[in-house]
Amino acid sequence: MSIAISAITSQKWAGDLWKFSGRDGVVNYWLADRGEAQTLGMSGRESKYIRQVFSRLDKITGLEFEEKDSRTKSDIDLYCVDSLNGNTIGVTTRRSSWYEIKWVDRRGGELTRREAWVIAHEIGHALGLDHPNGKPYDRRYGTTDTIMSYNYTGFKGFTDSDTAALQSLWS
Repeated sequence: MSIAISAITSQKWAGDLWKFSGRDGVVNYWLADRGEAQTLGMSGRESKYIRQVFSRLDKITGLEFEEKDSRTKSDIDLYCVDSLNGNTIGVTTRRSSWYEIKWVDRRGGELTRREAWVIAHEIGHALGLDHPNGKPYDRRYGTTDTIMSYNYTGFKGFTDSDTAALQSLWS
């Protein structure tokens, strides 16, 4: 089932990233090392996957994503952690001039399908995607409709609806 672009976009999230990035079409990201802000550090598989997500987003959005070696130069910081509050497995937080993405490491250096989905979902938030109609558990949609749903029905990457929504925000 496809979902309306307006049901999964947030002009506020996208507008904040546009401001954070200096309005030049270049978005800098940083992958946290072990020991940074209680992070576990990322495995090679996890960092490779994140780089692939940003490479794909380069093509979808027209933005240019550049990895930085310091968080002081980034617009999006990514952290792999051992736990978050309650049952939360991923979160994107707006800071004063950047987004901070954290996800729970489920199996050490392995990258599970769910972990990949959580990472892509949280990156989606930073780029302006939102839960379907503001309701993450909206029963009409699953992750095969949009990665922004909490109803996990499998994961193969950004869906056609996600791609259309990102293009509407950034192209």
